[in-house]
Amino acid sequence: MTTKAQAFINWVDARFPMTKMLEDHMAKYYAPKNFNFWYFFGSLALLVLVLQIVTGIFLTMNYKPDATLAFASVEYIMRDVNFGWLIRYMHSTGASAFFVIVYLHMYRGLMYGSFKQPRELIWLFGMLIYLALMAEAFMGYLLPWGQMSYWGAQVIVNLFSAVPWVGDELSVWIRGDYVVSDATLNRFFAFHVIAVPFILAGLVVAHIIALH
Repeated sequence: MTTKAQAFINWVDARFPMTKMLEDHMAKYYAPKNFNFWYFFGSLALLVLVLQIVTGIFLTMNYKPDATLAFASVEYIMRDVNFGWLIRYMHSTGASAFFVIVYLHMYRGLMYGSFKQPRELIWLFGMLIYLALMAEAFMGYLLPWGQMSYWGAQVIVNLFSAVPWVGDELSVWIRGDYVVSDATLNRFFAFHVIAVPFILAGLVVAHIIALH
């Protein structure tokens, strides 16, 4: 490393502990020698999360969260955007891969007793991540605005109507309308792109801090 680059890093480190943070959590984190391939799935899930965020950003550049334009905008991404088909399939297949990896990660946690004292918080943060992932996947499933998206949303939102006393009002509140409509698409887009990813990122940071 050149002297100027090292001087710049030293300047940053004096104001923000970047090097120490990277070494403590990534490069020089002490780990047992008997780790096996079951322990890969946590970092693999983090990699898939980053890929989902990156591909999602590129998709939102051409997607239109409007009931009359959403399906056509997805077709435009698939047919006319350079490598749009690849980005879209990376995002949709990546969502399925995410759940496969998370299920394997959870199985490893159960198999090795990683939920026991003093690691209860790690497991609880992980369960919250899992719930946030389900919400994220469900809201993303609606966005292509095809038949499967529409009826999938109709069925899942109607499940909330089974909640005693407040079920019907809860379903209307989630949809933003009495039926799955443009209002539903807009709010699901906002949650899928902004709200839930922020929650996910915060939970992932908390999960890693609790682990380390």
